Amino acid sequence: MKGGGLHCHCSKCYSIPVRKRVRKRSPSLTLLALPEEVLLCVLQCLSAEDLLSIRAVHSQLRDIVDNHSSVWARISFRDTWPTHSTLWLFERAAEKGNFEAAIKLGIAYLYNEGPLLSDEGRADVCGRKASHFFSLAEGLRPSTADPFIWVFIRPPWSPSGSCCKAVVFDHLKNECDQNKVTFCGLKIRGPLLHCLARVLQFFEEDEKHSQALSMLEQSSMAGCLQSSYLLWDLNRKTNISDPGRYLQCVRTLRDYAAKGCWEAQLTLAKLCSTGNPLGLETKACTDLVTQFFGLSNAAARSDTQGIKDSMRYILVDWLVEVTTMKDFSSLTLHVTVGCVDRYLALRSVPKAYLQLLGIACMVICTRYVSKEILTIREAVWLTDNTYKYEDLVRMMGEVVSVLQGKIRIPNLLDFGEVLLSLLPLERRTNHLFWYICELSLLYSPLTTPPPAKLACAILLLTRALHHYAPIWPSQVVNCTGFSKEDLVPLLFKNCSHNVPTDYRHVSLTGVKQRFEDEAYQCISKEKVLFSPIFDGSFMATPTAELSNQEETLLGDILDWSLDTSCSGYEGDQEESEGEKDLHPMVDADSREQHCRALSSDDDSLCETDQELVENTDQCISSCANPPSSGYSSVSPSSSCSSSSLIACTFKNLTSSLGSVSANAQPGFRLLVPMQCPKGTSSKQVKRKNKAAHSGGEVDKSDGDSVGFLSL
Repeated sequence: MKGGGLHCHCSKCYSIPVRKRVRKRSPSLTLLALPEEVLLCVLQCLSAEDLLSIRAVHSQLRDIVDNHSSVWARISFRDTWPTHSTLWLFERAAEKGNFEAAIKLGIAYLYNEGPLLSDEGRADVCGRKASHFFSLAEGLRPSTADPFIWVFIRPPWSPSGSCCKAVVFDHLKNECDQNKVTFCGLKIRGPLLHCLARVLQFFEEDEKHSQALSMLEQSSMAGCLQSSYLLWDLNRKTNISDPGRYLQCVRTLRDYAAKGCWEAQLTLAKLCSTGNPLGLETKACTDLVTQFFGLSNAAARSDTQGIKDSMRYILVDWLVEVTTMKDFSSLTLHVTVGCVDRYLALRSVPKAYLQLLGIACMVICTRYVSKEILTIREAVWLTDNTYKYEDLVRMMGEVVSVLQGKIRIPNLLDFGEVLLSLLPLERRTNHLFWYICELSLLYSPLTTPPPAKLACAILLLTRALHHYAPIWPSQVVNCTGFSKEDLVPLLFKNCSHNVPTDYRHVSLTGVKQRFEDEAYQCISKEKVLFSPIFDGSFMATPTAELSNQEETLLGDILDWSLDTSCSGYEGDQEESEGEKDLHPMVDADSREQHCRALSSDDDSLCETDQELVENTDQCISSCANPPSSGYSSVSPSSSCSSSSLIACTFKNLTSSLGSVSANAQPGFRLLVPMQCPKGTSSKQVKRKNKAAHSGGEVDKSDGDSVGFLSL
């Protein structure tokens, strides 16, 4: 076709080129492609070493890290201590608001552990730097938090004159006097004055006490709630004589409690449990106590990480021995164990450093609670020099940083004091209550419930063991919010592992030996009426007062230390040939009489006596070989020694104990006097180890012997 003409549409003259489909590659997603808010969250979760590595990758990452203080404030220095090479990193993070870096730097400079400084003027330089970082750490905490840095600078001070603690005190005092103490625009003069006043209170001079009182007043005016409470406590005795002033004093206490001071809440709960100091209605006064028990939900702890129950038992038992040897209070022990549990709930600790954690917590808590402290060198000696001085100092920094300076929180003893104010007990029963409280520290399953609920359960158990009636009055239910049905499942927590032994195969009985002292009326030597049977879980049925179920609340807390006839040694499993064929026989009338004697309500057994006897008769034949608990007093080998053992199961369960199965195996055996068949002889169980857990053997009796009635 000529030029200018149109081409035809044949395939020769006209064709449309085929387009090749090019597959576009999706851009690779990098860390820089993330939004800046997401990138900040990622960087805040890194450790200090990882953050430095990320910072060196790209200039954009370096700018983000350098220009955002929130990244430095939240990075982790876990298992890292200030050294000459990392000192700049800690100081930068501390200045940006990192609590962990600030507290570790303060402790490192205070004990001269980490930073390399010359001997010339070392105390002055270390004291000045330590005071700076301690003030930074105190300023990073909430305004309602209890100031804590006084724990590290409290007396005793070195008499040589170059004490770093005294230098820290002087520097903090000068800064407070010059009103230069600020952090992020907020003045922290109030908490620091409180710390200085707490330090001065440990001196015996009247001049020091006058200065402490003046500092508390200034701290209270600066807004420190804890200083206001301490002033209230100091003026409390002078206001009791005047009813009007006392009423105003209690109202002031209520205001402090409403602002969040837990010490004021504890004191107010004690006052309202013993009377009505505010002149309120009964329900309003009860609500104040109930609010205090509601704090236990926040104080509940989670399970420890990677620590076996036996490992924790050994650690706590050793801490009990240290407490007894140094004559520390039970409060010191409870606060120490609480710090250990809270640390283990947040950080995992290798088995080799578990004892180091325990003694570090005790060093801190003795300085916080007790007048007499446990020095670092003495603590190292108590570990048989397993750890060094610097190891303990660094662990102290780890503990305080992980706990965010919150050393003392409401514990079992605090709620127990309120309960005993609400429901007073006799002196011996009082010792039994505190004894069970310390026994509960040994058990890992009992660390997770709220301490208020556990305290109520222990009080319920104590009143059941000493036959108080009513066992759980309605007044306590209204004030605590816990009924018997709420507390029964807690008493049957499974703590059925064997008692750990030391390298000499001697059972660990630190709590029992502690309460064998005359100051506690030898309460741990008391022959308790109940002993557990381990079958994987704890079960029980109504015992003495079958109508009210008041004798059924038997805790597994008593499984080791309360029964003085218990032992876990192989020697306890032996028996003589004459003991193998002995099987006690008891008539139905005698059983009915002794079961009735245990009840404080005779009418409660009238309707069930016949059924009780029938159930007992059915069970005697099946109990020739009762299950063993591992203890001599309840093992088959000793079932017919000086104590006649009869296992009788009650099948009828009351509806209020719905959580306990009626068909389950018995979980406790009740020790009741039984008539031994005439003409039978009994022998003691042989013991290979004289240092048994029980501390003694069951005494022989010519007349009535003692038998276990399984309920």
